[in-house]
Amino acid sequence: MSRTFTASPELLASLERMKSRAWRDDRAKAFELGEIPTKPATTTARPVRASRLVSRQRPRSPDRQYSRDRRRRLGGSSALPDTMRHFYTEGQRAVLCIVAGEIKHHGVCDLPIDKIAALAGVCRTTVQTTMHEARRLGHIKITERPVRGRKSLTNLVTITSVEWKAWLKRGPSAHRPIGSKTPKMVSSTNSKEIQKERRNDRRGRDGDNSPPMRRISAGKSG
Repeated sequence: MSRTFTASPELLASLERMKSRAWRDDRAKAFELGEIPTKPATTTARPVRASRLVSRQRPRSPDRQYSRDRRRRLGGSSALPDTMRHFYTEGQRAVLCIVAGEIKHHGVCDLPIDKIAALAGVCRTTVQTTMHEARRLGHIKITERPVRGRKSLTNLVTITSVEWKAWLKRGPSAHRPIGSKTPKMVSSTNSKEIQKERRNDRRGRDGDNSPPMRRISAGKSG
């Protein structure tokens, strides 16, 4: 069953305008009326790179379990006084623990953002958010080091909170500074015994088991 099509007055007016339009170019008029066929496209479309269509993946730790344990250990440490801990989350406290450890041992923290994130077990966005929040609260001072025509140097972070400075002086740092070695704890009693054994071994190799003071006094009397 065929249906009749009723054109609207606007469509009829548009058709009349097209019929009465004066063409300035005969070639353009022939193209629109279909008298001259158009040529097929000779050039192929430029291929779109697949990387633009793939969403950007954020870098992740190769061992997420180790990063999570490290973040929890540093975040629960005593790097911050009790009056400042409630301002930050666990990940932010881990970041400030790294910063505080560097400042305690080197006087200033000049580590890059990616390095702090790897040591704290967080992402670089958490490090940036922590730095901005700590600076807003007046706990740290960030000194930027731009270099004209080249990549800027890493920022210098120092602690401005008097309470935090006093806290770091009293207690040890949970963060092991870069390039340091873990000290070997030896009791004073064992250390004296080891030194005594070394002296006895040295005397045995020399062939003289007499105490040094007695040997000197015997030489004076002779």
